[in-house]
This record gives sequence, structure tokens and C-alpha cells, in this order.
Amino acid sequence: MPTTKLLLILLLAPLLSLHALGQQTTTPAPSAEQVQMLLSDEQVRLVHSQPYYAAGERLWYKAFLSKSSTVPPSKTLYVELLDIKGELIVRQRLILEEGMAYGDIQLPYGLPTGQYTLLATTNWMRNFSSKQQHRENLLILNAEEVVALRGKSPVEASQQLTVRFFPESNSMLEVVKTIVAAVVTNAAGVGVVAKGEVKDSGGETVASFQTDDSGVGVFQIVAAPLLKYEAMVEAKGYQTQSIPLPEAKQQGLALAVEEQTEDGLKVKVHGTAAWVYTLLAESGGNVYFSHRATAGGTVTIPWQDSSKNAVRLLLLNPGGMAEAELMVVRQQREASVKVSTDKPQYSPRQKVSVTLQSANAEGRPTAANIAVAVTGMQKHFQLPLAKSKSSNVKEQAAPVHGADKELWNSLIQGKAEAKYELEPLVDVFSRAGVAEPFISSSYSTRTDTGFVQALPENAVNYALQHYHRTRINDAYNLTEAHAIAPIAKLPADKVFKLDEYVAFKSMDEAIREATTNLRLSRKKGRYVMRLLYVRPGVKRMLKNEPVYLIDGVVVNGMEEILNLNLDDIATFELTWMEEKLYAANLGHMAENGGLFAVYTKSGEVREKLKSKGYRTMYEQYNRPGIFMASANTATGATPDFKQLVFWEPQLELAKDGSASFSFFTSDETGVFTIRVEGQTAEGIPISGEAQYEVRLLK
Repeated sequence: MPTTKLLLILLLAPLLSLHALGQQTTTPAPSAEQVQMLLSDEQVRLVHSQPYYAAGERLWYKAFLSKSSTVPPSKTLYVELLDIKGELIVRQRLILEEGMAYGDIQLPYGLPTGQYTLLATTNWMRNFSSKQQHRENLLILNAEEVVALRGKSPVEASQQLTVRFFPESNSMLEVVKTIVAAVVTNAAGVGVVAKGEVKDSGGETVASFQTDDSGVGVFQIVAAPLLKYEAMVEAKGYQTQSIPLPEAKQQGLALAVEEQTEDGLKVKVHGTAAWVYTLLAESGGNVYFSHRATAGGTVTIPWQDSSKNAVRLLLLNPGGMAEAELMVVRQQREASVKVSTDKPQYSPRQKVSVTLQSANAEGRPTAANIAVAVTGMQKHFQLPLAKSKSSNVKEQAAPVHGADKELWNSLIQGKAEAKYELEPLVDVFSRAGVAEPFISSSYSTRTDTGFVQALPENAVNYALQHYHRTRINDAYNLTEAHAIAPIAKLPADKVFKLDEYVAFKSMDEAIREATTNLRLSRKKGRYVMRLLYVRPGVKRMLKNEPVYLIDGVVVNGMEEILNLNLDDIATFELTWMEEKLYAANLGHMAENGGLFAVYTKSGEVREKLKSKGYRTMYEQYNRPGIFMASANTATGATPDFKQLVFWEPQLELAKDGSASFSFFTSDETGVFTIRVEGQTAEGIPISGEAQYEVRLLK
């Protein structure tokens, strides 16, 4: 099995030269190389359609993959839904095209109300600490549970607070001033406005704090030797909690941010002894700065050339072990999208026209790839610990950051073996050993009564709306408007669309008359095809037959193609260029004969061919769904109370930063939010939003 050192050797080649300060030599410190080996060169960012969901709804998402090394990127993305215990409920496996993938998850109807984990990662990223993957807590509501428990007397658990403390660099030292973030949440993980007093073991009050509506508050403390501390926290409607603070170390190292400037970040290194420490700065998977010195002092860390990622600081002791970790986001104006509607108010089932205009940090238009969601769900609460602190999460600006303990432990253990392989090619056909798509049929359905009763009012209202909407749909025998996207198409040298031609009498005639670059003949009672190989200076007929494909199913010959319904044919597609065949991982199959692919309009023939035992392409991948927006059905009698009225994962902002789209409102009234999220060609996150109102206008 390959070792991480061998697999990551190319990662170190493009590493930026490490800046030298203090006592550092011109040779990068071994600890810097050691940390670099433990950082994933791939990062995933995922956006999805709603702030929270009801069991039985469909979760729509789009993912972006960025790569910080010259190693070929992964072509496969895994998106998983995990329960509170980390048990797998849903796993999807998708093809990444140009670093992007999109899809949807049908949430099981029986999921109990609670917080779940939405995970997005590549197989290669699993070799590194889990905090380097995209992870976020997802609130899912079971409407049946909410209705059943609504109005019941609150149980004790629903009135309890959870209080957590996060020292600035995940390290507190005695007699050193430390900034501490306090995070106060209720039983549902929702931020709570609370106040707290911090007392030492002698009963003296040394600090106090007040959290905002996100549940986050900040205070400073200087831990005295031999004393312990606890906070008394109280909030209206909740039981008072007494929570101990993390114990301060008698010896060790710690970090504190002093100032952000245009040139860089000034940090203070605190040490209790004259240790030779190493301070590393990492961004986007690259260790780009290293500084070695003795004892404490102020260090200025330059910003990385690209400012799209947060900067993570690691402070290592003389033994190369991590003592402190700090995450910082550069304070600057980010790329944004201005969202404008043609009117501020609409009636139900009325057309909404939207224009978008982007601007980068300097205010200039910028191209970007984005996803758009339009929903009536309003999120008037926050889950302060919802997202993992990966390098491109906007919430990093908050002073809440947990240390990457897995990475710390790997530094101690010197982990060297890569368990999971890089997947730089798409598996055209099923192979053993991959994490296949999976939907669990035996997940927990236990109701957490305290969690349900601690939900905020607008989440409860949404669950009730979903409950009644489901019954309306049942009464009218309505199903969700949802379609499966076509199978992934292979690259082609020639594409022939049959709708662009006059009608043909037979499939034989259509192939002969509508296509070029091939010869179709009949030999020994069967049809045989040869493709014409064409490239500059070369033109020759290939010796062997091509691989025959129908909607991604490999068939034995022309007979299955000739039996197809001619009116159902969308395209004939020919591929003969070696680079395209090998890029699609089909070079070894074509055997110098190329590909002849037929794609139908309905896709119905695919399942029939599979039942005959033919090999199917991309069988181990999920095909993304297509969101079916409301149509202009102003005169229709069928009710339409969708909250998510529009989802488009493939919208692009042009070079001038502009784009436009339109959709129709549903029968649902109220305030709706248009949310735009994506990233620029340079990988910089970009976002924007606007609201409009739907009301019964005269």
C-alpha cells in the first residue's frame, strides 16, 4: 500500500517558500514539512437549498472542489447524511465535472427531529483529519412529532442549557490574558441570549459575559496559579447552569491576535519557558509561512497571495507537538452578488424576474459559477456550532474554533500510511472496493422530546406548514415535481441531433443520412460499423468496430440500436480521439475502434437493456435530479404550496458579472428569500440575497 509520503511528494514541490524570521534557517523546519504532509490538498465547499428541512423533503445541493497541488484532482465526490451518533443514513457518489457536482437527497420520511451531519468529501480527503472535510450540522424536523408534542408540558431537558468555552488559541496558560468565547445553546442546539459570571475557586468574580442572539459571547480572563474557574450561566426560561472552564496549563505555549493590517497578521506568542517553538501558517492546504524562535514575542505573518481562505496558525513545541491552534479570517470586503427583482411584491402564481450583478473585493464585475435557491423559510435563529471550521466557511469570522485534535494526534503518532486512494478517473463500470451509494432502511426513529420542545417558534411553524401541506398533497394525490437528470455523457468528436433533420423511414437510413465520419455495411448477415479517424494531417478508417452504447449501456452490436424507436432518438455521438477516450477511462475498451453512442429522449430503454444483463456505465454513481419549478398555472385548480419555489445549481455569471432568470410564485404567501451562493473562477466564495413578498393583491 502506498505511503502518504510517496503519494504526497508532488504536494511539497509547489509549496511556497517558507518565510524566514527570527532564528529560522533558510531550510524549512522539519515540523513544517511534517504538518504539510498531514494537510489535504483538496477542499470541498457545499451549499444547499434551505436553512433547515422537514423529514420527507428533498435536499438540493451543489459542491465545489478546490485543489492546492499539481496532482490530478479527484473526479468522485461523496455526500453523506449521518445521524447524531455518526451512523450512516444516506451516501451518494457523484461525478465531479470541472471541480463541481450537484445532486439531491430524498430525506427519509421517518427521520426523527434532531441534528444530523451533512458531510461532503473525496475519498482522498479521508486520509486526513475529519475537520478538513466539509461537515455541518443539519436541522431536520419531523412534522408528526412536532404536532404530537405541541402544547404538551415542557420536559426538564427542554429547559436545560449547554455551555461550551473556546479559548482563543485552544490553549490557556496561567498568568496570561486569554480571550475566551462562550457558546450557549438550548437542547435543540439553537443559540440563546444569556448572561454569565465567571468565578474562581475562592468565590471571587473575575469576568462576566453576555451572549447575543447567536448564543456567542466573549470575555477575557487571566488564570491565576492553582485556581480553577466556573461560570454561572442563566437565561430567561431556562435552568441556571454552572459550567467549569478549561483548566489553564502551568507550562506551555499560547497564541493571541494583536492586530490585522494590510501587510499581515500580528500575533503574540506566549510561553512559560525559553522553548524553541515553531509557528506555522496554513491556508488552503498549504503551509506558506514558518517562524522559529525562543520564548515569546510578536510575530507578523504575511497574508497568502490568495485571500479566499482563512489562515490557520499552529504553534509547535520543541518536540514538534501542537500546543495551540488559531483560525483567522482576513477582514476585507468579499466578492458579492447584488440581487434585484422587477417588483417588491407579487401575487400567487405570478412571474418573478431576477437580475444578478457581481462585484469582487475591488468592486469590479467578476465571472462566477453559482447556485440559486428561493424559499419562503425564514431563519430567525442560529446554530452557532453548525459548521465545521474548514478553510472556506464564512462563519470563521466568529471567535469560535475548536482545535483539530486529529491532526494534533497525527503529529504525535507520525502517521504515514494512506488508507484511501485518490480517484482521478471516473469509474465507467462498477468495480469492487468503492463506497457505493447507500440508503439505510434501519435508522433510529427515537423521539428526543426535549429537543423537539426546545425548537424556536419559526421552526415549529414550518413543521406545521409541512404537516398541512403533506395532507393537501395527499388529498389531491399530488407528488413532488422531480425528474432525474440524463446520464452523464461521454466526450464526443461528432454530435448529430436528429431533431435537426427531416423524418427518416428507418434507423438504418437515419444513421447513414444524418451522420458523417462512419461507414455502415452489412457482412455475413449482420451490420458492421467503422469510424473515420480524422485529425490535422491524418484521415483513416479504424480497423475495429467501435464500442456500441445506448444511454450508457454497452450492447453487443448494431442489432439493439437498429431496433430502437426512431422517434425517441435524441443524438448519435462519435468519439475516436485517443485523448478523449483515455480521459473518459475508455481507452482500453475501445481497442482502436472508437465509440458510437446513441442517446434517447425518454431514457426508458436503459432499464430494459440492463434487465438483459448488459453492462451499464456509471452504475455506482448517483444521477442528479432536476428541480421542477412552478409553471404559469394561474387558471389551474390544483393547489401549489411549495416553500422552495426555485433551485438552479448551474447558473453562471458572465464576465461582466451579470445573469438573469425567472420563475413563478406558488400559492404560498409571505416573504421569500432569493439566496445566491457560489465561487469565482479563482475559487473565491461569492454570495448575495434579496427578499420579495407574495400577497393576495386586489
